[in-house]
Amino acid sequence: MEENTLTDLARSTKALLLVQLQAQAPPDEREKPEVLLARAGFAAREIGQMLGKNPAAVAKSIQRAGKAA
Repeated sequence: MEENTLTDLARSTKALLLVQLQAQAPPDEREKPEVLLARAGFAAREIGQMLGKNPAAVAKSIQRAGKAA
């Protein structure tokens, strides 16, 4: 397998794990999907494409979540 394919597979697996863990969290402790995907290693542009959101809005949500943490 190519390195890029392995990297993409690892990021996707990490994102899936984070989503599963998020589903177990109490509602008041859950993070936005864009924040979870950023934690998995996806760029704002990629997240925007996945979620149908503007990449600038995604980047702002990620930035705000970082300040709140």
